[in-house]
Amino acid sequence: MRDEEAGLPIGEALKRARTRQQLDIRTAEEQTKIRIKYLRALENEEWDLLPGHPYAKGFLRTYAHFLGLDGDALVDEYRRTVESSLGAGAPFPFTEPVLEHRRRPGEETSRRWPIRASALIALAAAALVAIVILGVASDSGHERKHHHAGGGGPSNSGQASSTSPPVTVSLVTRDDMLVCLVPGHGRPLIDSQTLIAGSQEGPFQPPAKNYRLDLESGGAVTLTLNGKRTPVSSKAPASFEIDSSGVRPTQFAGPNCP
Repeated sequence: MRDEEAGLPIGEALKRARTRQQLDIRTAEEQTKIRIKYLRALENEEWDLLPGHPYAKGFLRTYAHFLGLDGDALVDEYRRTVESSLGAGAPFPFTEPVLEHRRRPGEETSRRWPIRASALIALAAAALVAIVILGVASDSGHERKHHHAGGGGPSNSGQASSTSPPVTVSLVTRDDMLVCLVPGHGRPLIDSQTLIAGSQEGPFQPPAKNYRLDLESGGAVTLTLNGKRTPVSSKAPASFEIDSSGVRPTQFAGPNCP
């Protein structure tokens, strides 16, 4: 945390950091995917307007990282000064979506409503099947082109790419964090969503050959790739490539998803 914000109450530290950087609250909403009413609640320390302690801590960590502050330190302060005084079981209102997503035509705003979630899953599955088919056709065309350019000799790298098996992926978050998960040639499976610790996502169907995982606020997750668990963590925003050979760090692709 910068010296200017050190020792300040949580809300004042957030507001002063945003003001110092001349950031509009709507810009913060667009970048963090957290609704304006909850960003203002954090800055004004109106804790009763937030949808529960896990979400409050996730929003606080995400917003603090976005502003260049020490999110872990502010979350620790929240636990000491707010959560302990209100009690872990204190009721919070939860009557509307808490995240501001980038919406596409026909896309609903809440992934947690069972009926709408089922429809979205069906649409996503159909779209991913079409994408996988197009991706295989594209890979085959690229391999034929490379084979011709090389004088008709065999292309081992092209064969390896085209025969790379699909990977079934699921994940469990170990921290409150902002996550993006994108298949190689598809729409996001997790679209910059703030997930609370212990959230389980997937396994995603149909499986893709490769994925990109963005931990947009840092944190730790446990990935399961074709039944094999792989821990992944970062103290800072980070991106990872996923395929049948495992998980590899790559250049951070955020904060946009995909």
